[in-house]
Amino acid sequence: MLENEKIYDYKKISIKICLIYLSIGLLWIVMSDLAVVTTVKDKDLMTSINIIKGWGYVFVSGILIYLLTYLTLKKISDKETELRQSYQELLAANEEIEATYGQLAASEDLLKQQYQEMVISHQKLMESERRYRLITEATNDAIWEEKNNHRKFSARWYEITGYTREDVETLNGWEALIHPEDRDAIQRIISEHKKNKTPFYQCEYRLKTKDGKYKWIQERGKASFDEKGATYYLVGSHTDITEVKAYEQKLQHLAYHDQLTGLKNRNAFTHTLSDLMDQEHPKKIGLLYVDIDNFKYINDSMGHTFGDQVLKEIGKRLTKFQNEHISIYRLGGDEYIVLLESFGEITEVEKLAVNVLRALNQPLEISSSSIFITASIGISLFPEHGENIDELLKNADIAVFRAKEAGKNKIIIFNQPMNEAVTERAQIEKHLRTALEKNEFELYYQPQLDVNTNHISGFEALLRWKNPELGYVPPNKFISVAEDTRLIIPIGEWVLRNSCMFLKHLHNQGYRDLTMSVNISMLQLLQDDFVDMVTEILELVKIDPQYIELEITESILMESYETIAKKLKLLKAIGVKIALDDFGKGYSSLHYLKHLPISTLKIDKTFIDNISLDKVNKSLTHLIVKIGRVMDLCVVAEGVETEEQMEYLRKQKCNKIQGYLFSKPLPYNEILKKLEINQ
Repeated sequence: MLENEKIYDYKKISIKICLIYLSIGLLWIVMSDLAVVTTVKDKDLMTSINIIKGWGYVFVSGILIYLLTYLTLKKISDKETELRQSYQELLAANEEIEATYGQLAASEDLLKQQYQEMVISHQKLMESERRYRLITEATNDAIWEEKNNHRKFSARWYEITGYTREDVETLNGWEALIHPEDRDAIQRIISEHKKNKTPFYQCEYRLKTKDGKYKWIQERGKASFDEKGATYYLVGSHTDITEVKAYEQKLQHLAYHDQLTGLKNRNAFTHTLSDLMDQEHPKKIGLLYVDIDNFKYINDSMGHTFGDQVLKEIGKRLTKFQNEHISIYRLGGDEYIVLLESFGEITEVEKLAVNVLRALNQPLEISSSSIFITASIGISLFPEHGENIDELLKNADIAVFRAKEAGKNKIIIFNQPMNEAVTERAQIEKHLRTALEKNEFELYYQPQLDVNTNHISGFEALLRWKNPELGYVPPNKFISVAEDTRLIIPIGEWVLRNSCMFLKHLHNQGYRDLTMSVNISMLQLLQDDFVDMVTEILELVKIDPQYIELEITESILMESYETIAKKLKLLKAIGVKIALDDFGKGYSSLHYLKHLPISTLKIDKTFIDNISLDKVNKSLTHLIVKIGRVMDLCVVAEGVETEEQMEYLRKQKCNKIQGYLFSKPLPYNEILKKLEINQ
């Protein structure tokens, strides 16, 4: 509007019109008057002309005013129209500008938003890259990618292998570093992955490092495919699993080897024998089951550390037989297997068993000491004695059992009738475990006759067992089972207690000089509390220890001399007598007689049986009696069954006899009758 006021100044326009009008009027008057005066001399005419001139002026000035006003107004109107049009155009342009501005503002907001998103994305990308760098630097894995058969590795890969990038570039492909034995398998796995488009592939192989050694690598990878299904590139990782492999190998060794001896164990034995038996044309196999005799006594008397040393030395000795056809295993405890993986004749198996037994019979040098051991060997053959592992082992074990029953240090080949003995033993063991609590045991007493006075001087307590299902079970069948199951410990204590109580009863009946001999097992003697147990029973029964005699065998002394000697001396100190049973059957009897508190020698029945027929037995019996007399020992002859034997022993001045000639073992209720008759 201010601009319009400048263009259309109405005051100036009005003054302009007035000035034009005045100028025209002044010119008209001056010019017309001058013309009239010059041309007209008549006053009346002049008057008429002045009137006409006046009206002419009015008319001409009116026309001029009209024209001036019209033109001015028209110009103003045109200008106004033009201004209005311009104003409308300006409004439209302004609206368009405002719309454009709105669009620009919206675009600016969108750009700002996009910019912020780009900034955030950039930050995330930077953070992702930073994390990726941290992960690749911190992880144990090496990252790789492969495109166009060219593989790039992360820095970790070069740390693992020791190579530099330049080293790898000089190689004819990094695959040259893979162990030759592993290359085909890797290529096959990767090819199958690409072909089947599996989610990923994984393989393990050995990779040569810069120092020339091989490391175990676990490769895990994944292929990316283009729209045509062709492999575009591969990405994956390498993990150094060398330590894991070493640990696996250690576990494998532990799983298949005995930790103590280093020999292969039961798992390895089962695996090897199974492979041999599963062959398309299996060969004959010989299984030697080696069981060390009386090894539990070595552990109990010398300690487990010493026992472990013995087992190691046995393993070393057996290893000498190992070759491409013979393998050695330790099943556990004192049990070993010598496996002859193929043989032609049975004599080959027998010869091997004999050589093994001879090798084990040689003294072992342990901790500056020599120790003698024996072993029982049971043999089973494939396929003759079994077509599976369990059957072969069971039958070899049965043969070992028979070898021990036969006196140990023996070799026995399995045969079918042996199963009957094993079944019988299993039944005996089953019922023996409850025999004590069911009160199935009974004590019999065999009198010992004083040769000089011809009177009963004492008794030997003998254990008898009658089971409701098995009936009467002979001692030679159940005693060994009791020892193997350690049931002999509580049974032996029961025998000692009840025999002492019976002797106390006899003393109370007036037979005060009678003695009682009780057989003691090796396992009992090896118990730490054995001496305390004997002492407690004697105190409980209130019987004088001098009337109690404990019988031990020579074989017991050979097993654990030092441990047993100490306990025997403690028992001797409180008055208990010690009898050496089966004298003459061992190898070091004189040594024991000299250094141990032995009070009685019992001559084994085998020397007595053939006195009348065998001069050698006579001489030995004479010598034993003489040794006993010289050493001031009481000599008792067992198994005297004939008058001839009795007379010979009387002439040799044997102190006591025991046997069916005088009396068989009797139950307690018949002993008093026997005493009455004898006295």
